[in-house]
Amino acid sequence: MSPSADRRPTTDEGFSLVEVVVALGIVMTLMVAILPQLISGIRANDVARVGSQGRALAASELERLRNLPFQVQPNAGQYVDLFDRYFQDLTAPAQAPACRDGERWVPPPVESTGYVSGSARCGYEPASGPFYRVVRRVGGYAAKGIAPDPDLAGFVVVVDTQFLDAATPPQPKSPVTAYDTKTVGKDQPASGQVGLTVTVMADRPSTSRPVTTYTQVSRSYQTTTRVRATSDSVAMEASTMLPGPSDTEGNAVAVSSGLVHLDASLVAGSRVEVSAAGVTSSAATGENGGATRTALTAPPDTAPTWSSNAGGQLTAAGCDLVCWGGGDRTATWTPTTTGGLPGIGSPTTPLEVALKTPSTGEGYALRMGAGSGALFRTSLGLSNPLLRLRSADFSFGIGSGCTVTDSGNGLRIAGGGWARTTATGARACSTARTAEIAVLPRGTGDNPLVKVKLAGAAARCEVDGTALTATAAFDLRLQYWNGSGYSPVGAGTFTASGDTALPDPSTLSVGGTPLSTWIESWSVARVSSGITKVAAGRTTRVSVPAVFNLVTVPLRHRVASDGTPVLDGSGNRVVDPLSTLSLTVGSVGCTAEDRR
Repeated sequence: MSPSADRRPTTDEGFSLVEVVVALGIVMTLMVAILPQLISGIRANDVARVGSQGRALAASELERLRNLPFQVQPNAGQYVDLFDRYFQDLTAPAQAPACRDGERWVPPPVESTGYVSGSARCGYEPASGPFYRVVRRVGGYAAKGIAPDPDLAGFVVVVDTQFLDAATPPQPKSPVTAYDTKTVGKDQPASGQVGLTVTVMADRPSTSRPVTTYTQVSRSYQTTTRVRATSDSVAMEASTMLPGPSDTEGNAVAVSSGLVHLDASLVAGSRVEVSAAGVTSSAATGENGGATRTALTAPPDTAPTWSSNAGGQLTAAGCDLVCWGGGDRTATWTPTTTGGLPGIGSPTTPLEVALKTPSTGEGYALRMGAGSGALFRTSLGLSNPLLRLRSADFSFGIGSGCTVTDSGNGLRIAGGGWARTTATGARACSTARTAEIAVLPRGTGDNPLVKVKLAGAAARCEVDGTALTATAAFDLRLQYWNGSGYSPVGAGTFTASGDTALPDPSTLSVGGTPLSTWIESWSVARVSSGITKVAAGRTTRVSVPAVFNLVTVPLRHRVASDGTPVLDGSGNRVVDPLSTLSLTVGSVGCTAEDRR
């Protein structure tokens, strides 16, 4: 064998130590370079997975709550409604949530379930207004009736429920006093719609932002209404804006009188809703007040509890803002729900609430102004109050045919009616009346620019077998100051059978000045506009949203925070475009339906 053959490498020889060390060095260098990308990829995949699962759980929770009945009374049976699960009572949480730990989101414990009205809320929850928090974990929370759910393994679901009003956009609304979904009479929702915020997060502190979604749910009947009667009336409504240093800082003030809402229905159970007030007034800052007020939901068949019927005022501003005399009512009404035929009031025992003039003082039943700091436009010659009632015109009394008159004395504003179901159908009546309302008194207030009186308005709905009744009637009297005396507007009297529009205010003169100087617009309900009557199948409905409506021009100048007038670049006082007065007289409506 030759020497060269001995030196030839064989296939059994491996890598040398140097080669192995070099190879390991290269591998380690590559791993160090790509390890952060691998970790980021794994983390991104985990975040995506958690986010996807969180969104699926949030969607599942929304579906769960949408499938629940909006509200079922406790004595209607073993039904579970939306509020039994998501807004139980006014009990505060046993433990506040931690929310955050530095950069990490901390899931709340189940003991954070409860009513939240203060600042103990997390960033993913509603920023303002009271709400009820429900915390759901895999093990449930027996103290609040929250059952275990194995599908929540690794996650926590938080549901925040708020009552919302009918504003645009909706605003949070506080629950009724002593609200408790398990107690008859205290389980009434504060409004017909709720806002629900659903948040899903990991069951351990995490830097991943929680998945949050929001929806609104409105009241709806989960089964077909079998028989129903409703009655709604508002004798008078007025609203204006108080002085504020800017267009957005004024304070809205509203007053309503002769309010009655009755609803007798048979759905899954027999139910009657009642609310009534001789007068109620409120401001955007939260103040509210009124006379002769009540609200009740039956069963059980118990007489409603009334608030004081004494006179009062909205704020310390007194009659420069809103003040009123005493309230009154007919005898106590007791709803009936037994026998499956709910109802309240009847043609022989109608319901009626009213406002009357106090026996002492200046004799005004109601006065409304623009506040003590109002700076009225000099050219309009106005002063507080902008609206007042003083005359005594009528007494209690609604006829069995749903009629009213302006005879008698003692009362100034009244609303009433009845709502009943029967073995053969349903019947409802809604009425409203007012004494003479003086609008925009000039100077000392002796000569108001407009005087309007609703001698009576009524809506009647009946279903009796195949016989249907749907009627609307009203008697409105309208006058204006011509500079030396009062003249009728048009014919002076307007009825539901007429179809004559009011003349344009610019065509009427107040001592040589067009009435449109003060009145922006006004209207009266007519056959062709403002009156709805439906009678078809087994349903009747009547609606007169406003017998008379009036809106003034802006009445005031804007004022600064120190009460001085705001001036434009030319030194002229700036008119506040929000300082109008809106007045609605006579809103009546009813429904009667029988689907049995």
